[in-house]
Amino acid sequence: MSNTAGTRSFSSSEVARTLGVSQVTLRTWEQRYGIGAAEREANGRRRYTPEDVERLRRMRALQAQGTSAGDAARLVLERSAAGATAGQRRQRLAETAEQLDLATMGSLVEDALATLGVAKTWTDVIAPVLRAIGERWAQRGDRNAMAAEWALATAASGALDRYRPPAPSRAGSGPVVFVCGPAERHELPVKMLSAALNDDGAPAIFLNGLVSLDVLRVVATRFVPSAVVVWSMTSQSADVRILRTLHGDGVPVRPAGPGWRGLPTVGDLVPPSFTAALAGFGG
Repeated sequence: MSNTAGTRSFSSSEVARTLGVSQVTLRTWEQRYGIGAAEREANGRRRYTPEDVERLRRMRALQAQGTSAGDAARLVLERSAAGATAGQRRQRLAETAEQLDLATMGSLVEDALATLGVAKTWTDVIAPVLRAIGERWAQRGDRNAMAAEWALATAASGALDRYRPPAPSRAGSGPVVFVCGPAERHELPVKMLSAALNDDGAPAIFLNGLVSLDVLRVVATRFVPSAVVVWSMTSQSADVRILRTLHGDGVPVRPAGPGWRGLPTVGDLVPPSFTAALAGFGG
């Protein structure tokens, strides 16, 4: 065992056992892709730092998701460099969305979440790509654009499910509960808003899937939320009855999203801007 500045390092055999690969594979990855051991002993044997092992573990995880060894190594090294601009991230995300490469998109979003946080990942990376894809669909009716939008939303939602924000650090008020209107299929914006609040230390809960009014009433009783935000992207999913029923129960409801436009809602409308909405909830 080698020790540099008090930090344990690992031999090739230890790392191979940990990752479930051969030592030959480790050498191949280092020679072909430049991802390997940062240290050498006097006799030339490789020594792996904990950071080296974590990068290799990440590479193995990407491969398990279907990413090729070369792409996995590149993604891991890009993350290690931590120098990708928002524009570079958008470009890479757009390219993989066109290829419907869910595994690589998920890894790119995970990297952005880890390095930029939820709010900037949404405002600077994901949302601009989704807008560009949506504009292409609106202008040309391109079915490829519709598929790319679905792929990116699916990959981003999955990455968000795997993301672990810090524990809530604010006390004194109930959580903000986010739920989609009935049949709403565009949940990602409000799911990101909920995660961004959590990322900032504020308690927030996003209710996945179709949630009935009866379940909402139980959730409101159990958690005593500071607000229940009901998101509707389209008018087809905007159900005023939900707002009025919860409001009548004394639950502080807030409609959010363009689907409520022109409807007789109750409760303060959440600002349409993601940044303004986040600030409005104390983010």
